[in-house]
Amino acid sequence: MADNYLEKRMEEYRAGKLAPKAGKSYVVRQRKAGEFVVAFPPMSVLVLCEDAALVSRVCGCFRKADFQVAFCMTDRREGTRIAQSAGCRFYPVDSGDAGQLNGVVDDLADRWGAVDVVADLRGLTDEEFGDSACEVASLLLLHSHPDFRLIASTELNL
Repeated sequence: MADNYLEKRMEEYRAGKLAPKAGKSYVVRQRKAGEFVVAFPPMSVLVLCEDAALVSRVCGCFRKADFQVAFCMTDRREGTRIAQSAGCRFYPVDSGDAGQLNGVVDDLADRWGAVDVVADLRGLTDEEFGDSACEVASLLLLHSHPDFRLIASTELNL
């Protein structure tokens, strides 16, 4: 009986039924001349901003990099819309209240283990950034990359 079992298994193997499953396939994109590519580990981002358009654009850029994103703003309707469309976590708190922000950071630390990047864009509007909102998000990510450890805080003068 054991010989018959082994023979059947060998036939299945040769027919490809027992072949190991192929791993994930990745599409390799050719880099352009002068292009710089940085691989980011999974990170979590907290965005503090009251301008709905800017929050939407910056959170969308972070989500494209497959990061966990949370944001704080007081407008519940817009915040809920942004959270649902971008797949972010929304906290309807005043980003100027330190006590509420501490509660948000504590909740995110419990859920995600840590908050890697805090993008404090309070007082800025989408009009000030124009089309460069994603470039600013990329700059924030580059400065927060764990392998670079360049700086702990970045202030942008626009």
